[in-house]
Amino acid sequence: MIELAKQLNESIKNSEEYRNYQEALSAVRSNQELYQAMNSFRRRNYELQSYDDGINRYTEIHNLGLEYEHILRQPVVNRFLVAEQILSRKMAQMYETIADGIELDYDYME
Repeated sequence: MIELAKQLNESIKNSEEYRNYQEALSAVRSNQELYQAMNSFRRRNYELQSYDDGINRYTEIHNLGLEYEHILRQPVVNRFLVAEQILSRKMAQMYETIADGIELDYDYME
């Protein structure tokens, strides 16, 4: 099983999605100020989307987008965010496929 996991890892690292992600990351990192501003946006966006208190976060997320619009409109930032989203979706699909049909007993957590 471990050998198959290693092969999957290599396949991911050689994929077009991962290469695009790495190239986009390298490009945005070449401007540290822009990279830090983008990461500030990403951190705040993640916090807003992860906090579940039953409140619709649409307005807060919309306002965050407006606040960081000048950063998000930078082609290098946009390219990275798109590449990150594509890779993240592919990884999620792979995780779901790997776990499909695998049942574990979590009754002890109730």
